[in-house]
Amino acid sequence: MVFQIFCPGLHEILALLTSQLHPGANHKEDLVFLREVFSERSLGYLMRIHERLRQYEQQSPTPVLHSAACLAEDAVLTVHDTVAQKNFDPVLPPLPDDLDDELEEESVKIVRLVKSKEPLVYLRALFDYSPFEDKAIPCQEAGLPFLQGDILQVVSQDDHTWWQAKRVGDSNLRAGLIPSKLFQQRRLTYQLKCDTYQSPKLPSSPPYAFQNIRILQHTVFCWISASLRRSFRLNRKDRHNSSKDSQPTESEESEFLVYEEVACYQQKPSDKPRLVVLIGSLGARISELKQRAIAENPHRYGIAVPHTTRPRKSHEKEGVDYHFITKQAFETDIQSNKFVEYGEYKENQYGTSLESVRSVLAKNKMCLVDVQPEALKILRTAEFKPFVIFVKPYIPESHHSSRTSSPLGDNGHLTEKELQEMRHSAEQLEQHYGHLVDRVLVKEDSSSACAELKSILEQLEREPQWVPISWVRI
Repeated sequence: MVFQIFCPGLHEILALLTSQLHPGANHKEDLVFLREVFSERSLGYLMRIHERLRQYEQQSPTPVLHSAACLAEDAVLTVHDTVAQKNFDPVLPPLPDDLDDELEEESVKIVRLVKSKEPLVYLRALFDYSPFEDKAIPCQEAGLPFLQGDILQVVSQDDHTWWQAKRVGDSNLRAGLIPSKLFQQRRLTYQLKCDTYQSPKLPSSPPYAFQNIRILQHTVFCWISASLRRSFRLNRKDRHNSSKDSQPTESEESEFLVYEEVACYQQKPSDKPRLVVLIGSLGARISELKQRAIAENPHRYGIAVPHTTRPRKSHEKEGVDYHFITKQAFETDIQSNKFVEYGEYKENQYGTSLESVRSVLAKNKMCLVDVQPEALKILRTAEFKPFVIFVKPYIPESHHSSRTSSPLGDNGHLTEKELQEMRHSAEQLEQHYGHLVDRVLVKEDSSSACAELKSILEQLEREPQWVPISWVRI
């Protein structure tokens, strides 16, 4: 039974096996062994494989070519070449035939890309702003309040009406809304037409010229007594213009002082020292303050030697006390715009020239000048990079008597009316020129004011300062 389940090839193997058996062998044990072997399924599988191989040899199939292994690789390369030969570039419309010859040249525009993490611009605020008093802002809580003189880091100018900015040095890193330059200018123009806004343009005459008279005395400008205050009006570089020409035009009134783009400036050892400009209100006595600071450190600070037309005295030295010139030469220098400011006292002319300022800076000294605020528009250039300090006297808020001790500490007693004039003078100067001031120095007495001035000058040389971007951009 067992032998019948196997294929014919098995009979041949058995025939070969039985022919090799010895006659004296134990056939019974062999048969038992063979039966166990042939009962295994694995033997049947092996025999079937053997039969299939024999049939394969009899059919004699066509042999596989030796180059068949390269067919798959050739197929991949053929597909790759087909794709590579296709043109996937965008199809542009043809250029018209009637183009001008001037347009044949290619034009390239270079655009500066600003990274998202970099500030777009830094601005100095030239006005006070409170979003809680602004009815036009979309959300008052999202507004950023700031004061005149604050440095604003503008992070977004996408909107034409409201910019997003942060105050430099503020611990709050959240950006807030501020009015854009164009929007604020349009708003101020509307307020001006409605007579609800006073233009911050510089006045044609100083707000305290009717009280404050200055002359040249002992090589510096100083305040003179009240009895002489009305005796002399200080001339300036553009005083020859008529009063009509000095009034702002309609186009000038539309250009309001809103923001000023600034950059951080660190003075290098190779740079010339910056010009220090002192301006003061009534009673500040800035000439005395300047003299004291220079006297304590003459190798570090210098004064611009003024020009005069009066005769030289026996004890005076040319180029040290004054530059003595003729009246004709003085008038020529006026017409050539060589003076920062000039004036006449007792039929003699006095003036501070730009060249005198340059000569001090060329000696690597910090030049200290005290001028009328109107002279700032002449000095505020990239050449001088002036640092403007506004000096005003300390004035108590209220008084209980008509006479009180002087806030200056040196002039005895002042009446309440005189103190009111000093207070009004400081307010007027801050209103018209506060946007040009870098530091405010409140002078309570000469000693403390001089110490504070020296501290400011040391910081100016050591610490970086914010200046108009045109001063550092080459």
